[in-house]
Amino acid sequence: MRWVSVAMLALASIAPAAALTPVVDFEISRYYGTWYDVASIPRFFQNKCARDVQAEYAAEESGAIVVRNRCTRADGGVEMSEGRGRPPDPNIPAVLKVTFVNQLGIWWYPFGRNQVVIAAGPDYGWLVIGDQTFRYGRILARQPTLSKDSLRAVTAALIAEGYDGCAFVLKPQAGVREQESRLCDELR
Repeated sequence: MRWVSVAMLALASIAPAAALTPVVDFEISRYYGTWYDVASIPRFFQNKCARDVQAEYAAEESGAIVVRNRCTRADGGVEMSEGRGRPPDPNIPAVLKVTFVNQLGIWWYPFGRNQVVIAAGPDYGWLVIGDQTFRYGRILARQPTLSKDSLRAVTAALIAEGYDGCAFVLKPQAGVREQESRLCDELR
């Protein structure tokens, strides 16, 4: 019975992200570099973070994408995590399967999540990322903050896909934001 449960979990995790609309003609190399996590639906990693949440994407020789997240915890320490991502379908690079599970030197993609780029700003200055469960989402930007116009565009993209903008929390970023707030409150 246990093997049946594991097999069903693995099959469910590789299902396409049909509920979200990926950005057309997304260039996977546009992920590369450092991003500021402007807002997210707090999950396991983000709940450990008090401020200065960042993500870095880099190409790996194997063809995978290295995903490194870092932030500052409430105690002033640094929290870090590293994962791997790859497009399940090379023809749809706006959808990555990302895993943070590494056992025996193997990255276990069946235990990862689909990370779907549902919107991209001009010149890829920001990305809106979600997954088909609607329990995960991130707004990444090349700068630690976004203008009100960009936040409106991001919120419109989220709402168009079925997200609740109030579920997204903006974490403090050094020199920019000192208080945590909800995305919907920022636009009032």
